[in-house]
Amino acid sequence: MHAVLQDFRYAFRMLAKQPAFTGIAVLTLALGIGANTAIFSVVNAVLLRPLPYPQSEQLILLRERLTGPNGFESGSVSYPNYLDWRAEERSFTDLALVRAEGVNLSGTDAASPPERIRAARVTANYLSILQVAPRLGRDLVAKDDQPGAAKVALISERLWRNRFGALPLALGQRLNIDGVPREIVGVVPERVRFPRN
Repeated sequence: MHAVLQDFRYAFRMLAKQPAFTGIAVLTLALGIGANTAIFSVVNAVLLRPLPYPQSEQLILLRERLTGPNGFESGSVSYPNYLDWRAEERSFTDLALVRAEGVNLSGTDAASPPERIRAARVTANYLSILQVAPRLGRDLVAKDDQPGAAKVALISERLWRNRFGALPLALGQRLNIDGVPREIVGVVPERVRFPRN
């Protein structure tokens, strides 16, 4: 033990005699440790940690690809294609359509200023595929997907807290989403993070 302490004292004396070298060495170690921590955090969040849903290893994201000069590698699935895929699929338990987009959100009264938020258009079976129940209110149902159905919306738990103070009176309230009044029928739990944001 005495020899180890002597080695430490000698190392500290040498480092104190060369402050420029010591500073560069400490800075290099700090940058290396910081970069490794940041990279591991991203890899852990994206690749290693499972999604916060039951049986998340069975979830698959399908995209469309169009070949040719005006093609694209990965695009949103069109609604008619989704209907065809769903009618013909035999390999999956179910399919849901999700389209993330930015929307303008405002209250139906002129007092609340509009704000730009991230939102998603989803089919009625979206939360049931994730096996997640709404935190408050009801989930979307098949009749909500029909043409001419009442305009309804599920809001995020964050929006519920910020706009309605986490009070149940949010249910039945109306919000304008891109200028279209929609009735709030439920609150999506905070753990539902797809689509992004």
